[in-house]
Amino acid sequence: MNALQRTLPNTITVGRLVLSVVFFAVISGVACTPGEDPSRAWWAVWIFIVAAVTDVLDGYLARKWKTVSPFGRILDPVVDKILVIGGLVFLASPPFVGGSGVLPWMVVVVIGRELLVTSVRAVIEAEGTPFGADWGGKIKMLVQCVAVPVCFGNAAIESRRTSSAFNLFAEIMLWGMIVVTVASAVPAMMRAVQFFKGKSKGFAR
Repeated sequence: MNALQRTLPNTITVGRLVLSVVFFAVISGVACTPGEDPSRAWWAVWIFIVAAVTDVLDGYLARKWKTVSPFGRILDPVVDKILVIGGLVFLASPPFVGGSGVLPWMVVVVIGRELLVTSVRAVIEAEGTPFGADWGGKIKMLVQCVAVPVCFGNAAIESRRTSSAFNLFAEIMLWGMIVVTVASAVPAMMRAVQFFKGKSKGFAR
């Protein structure tokens, strides 16, 4: 295994963090209101999509080259959350909320889920037990990475009032994201309960 294989997955993760900052910078100057040019919003959508694709790439390479590290296991989900939650915060802000459909309470639900699972992961990983994302977490991330750019695109389209069909699709994706986000916490919490049960039995002995 060469140095490139050891470092490339984490380098891609750091690159996703940089793309997240670029995404926030671009989207900060967007005003999705009637009469405004939505092209900048679409640029932000494509930056988000590229950043989301790197999430698949770094994980694939790390598993393929067997270079999964504690640093990568911690950094990868943190960067994912910065990208997704940051996008949702913008979507719930005045320039976008009318067209995106994302309400503040939805952002609170997503943040609450992520804080809960991340806190449990940190405790379990500190005990030396890997607690990476399960399939529920991966599906959740996939749905979020589709829903966020779709909602941004819908906000841009709504500024021109051109597509009720896309509006319906965005609404379905948004509510699907909320349901999947909440549901994905259940298996993660079940794994955590099993871990702490085993730990308490060990103390009992």
